[in-house]
Amino acid sequence: MKTATALKKLNLDISEFEERLFDHSVVGITDNEGTIVYVNKNFCKISKYPSDELIGENFRILKSDEHSHEFWEKLWDTISSGNVWEGEIKNKTKDNSTYWVKTVIIPITEGNLIKNFVSIQNNISKEKEIQNRLLKMEDDLLKQNVTLLSQVEKKSEELVKSERLATIGTMASRVAHDLKNPLTIIHTYADMLTPEILTKLDIQDREKWFRLQTSVLDMNRIIEDVLDFARTTEIKKKKTSFLSVLRLAMNHVKTSYGITINLPDSDVSLKCDARKMEGVMSNLLNNAVHAVDGQGEVDVEISSDSKNLIVKVKDSGPGIPENDLEKIFEPMYTTKTTGTGLGLVISKSIVEQHGGTISVSNKPTTFTVIVPLS
Repeated sequence: MKTATALKKLNLDISEFEERLFDHSVVGITDNEGTIVYVNKNFCKISKYPSDELIGENFRILKSDEHSHEFWEKLWDTISSGNVWEGEIKNKTKDNSTYWVKTVIIPITEGNLIKNFVSIQNNISKEKEIQNRLLKMEDDLLKQNVTLLSQVEKKSEELVKSERLATIGTMASRVAHDLKNPLTIIHTYADMLTPEILTKLDIQDREKWFRLQTSVLDMNRIIEDVLDFARTTEIKKKKTSFLSVLRLAMNHVKTSYGITINLPDSDVSLKCDARKMEGVMSNLLNNAVHAVDGQGEVDVEISSDSKNLIVKVKDSGPGIPENDLEKIFEPMYTTKTTGTGLGLVISKSIVEQHGGTISVSNKPTTFTVIVPLS
């Protein structure tokens, strides 16, 4: 049916220009309640509905999930007030695919009453697709920029931290070397007190001597920690039983009667610097013993996959405060009243020299070391 003929049946008079415009657009007409009374061939083509399935239906038959309730409410309020509405609508076809149309809805009045609504639409699906692609590209670029900025900031922080640590390391090394000489002299003179001489001292003097010896050993250990932090020596790998590394590490663990340390029965062989890994394990075990505070258990688990050794050191202590977890591998950071705060930093450095990782989690407190087998 020609557009002009169809519209005359609805008592809508249009000019020849308007008829041509309608014939090249997607045109639909509803009554004042939104029931479809006319659609042109372009409307049927884009919606994939034959006209007889649209006539008599409410315009909501084309409604997609794209627009909100507020969107439709505002549109209806505008045209119900006798005003023209312009905008973009995403409609749904008969086969549930969708399309975008640039839409103008014109109220047709008779006297003071609205008789019909004429909807003139143009298909803008391709333009919307291009627009959406551009928006996605823009969004992806923004995300990439955020990621790159974050990486640059992180690298900058690492560089500043690295330079600061290098300066601290150099200074600490000099101080440690300067302290080592007088400490050696003190240790030598303390050792000159033979058992025969010690027996002649009263109890208080003997306690002072033992305290002096203990303090010298503690200071030596602190100096060695500082020197280990300041220098990075090359690792020397060879095939090693990790259980033997653990047993040697136990010689450096200060424990007490109320603490049980459970070592695994199973073993894993790998290529590593046994002496350095022994230092890592003694540090983790001493930390675990300190955490249980005189009463509790420390469990060590060894396992492996096709590529890595996996070691877990768990303790039954109260756990590490959540805000301390991120700082725990930072130099000079410690929750103990004694020590340098360098033990975990040195351990992390040794593990990373082996191409591995070290991490910590809570409930229970668990340090996990993952090191390549070869």
